Amino acid sequence: MSITMKAAFSMTRAGLVTMLALTLPMLSQAAHHEAAQTKGRAVAVELDAEVTAIDLTTREVTLRGADGMETTLHAPEKVIKLEDVSVGDRVVGTFFAALEGEVRTPTAEELAEPWVEMQGKTVSGDTAHPSVDAARVIRAVVTIEELNPASGNVVIKDSRGKVHLIGDVEPEKMAGVKVGQTAVVVFTEAMAVTLQKQEKPAK
Repeated sequence: MSITMKAAFSMTRAGLVTMLALTLPMLSQAAHHEAAQTKGRAVAVELDAEVTAIDLTTREVTLRGADGMETTLHAPEKVIKLEDVSVGDRVVGTFFAALEGEVRTPTAEELAEPWVEMQGKTVSGDTAHPSVDAARVIRAVVTIEELNPASGNVVIKDSRGKVHLIGDVEPEKMAGVKVGQTAVVVFTEAMAVTLQKQEKPAK
């Protein structure tokens, strides 16, 4: 699986990422024994991809880039009209994700419950940007699919077989982590901020 951000998923630190840096100052601490200090950095990623799967119940959409890499995004109802998108459509848009905690070996309890939305951990609200409140913090047992310390990109596969791309991960968080390793991570789920269907060229 390729993870070339300059091809299908190109990194941008202008515009939206600046907004996110201002409106995502800190995730609130949860009254939960699993809560971890938040040290993730949201990074905006531009995409040009084909829709390969849609789940309207979970509001998840899976996209495949030109290099064949797939990634699954959460598309909040108040941000994205997912019902207007179909499998096979080509879309352009932007999403963000952040690694919020350490990458470590999962406990027996975490292995038994490998996908948990962290209740009580929410993104600080900003009524001017409804997408901010829609972000979800997830604790997941995953397989490390790819690591790229140079670019800061990490690809993980969750227990459901869905792939997630996290960008701008600090190199120290990758220390001691290996491709193929089973690990538990706490991350802001990749969330579509914009998603627009490309019109097919007229014949």
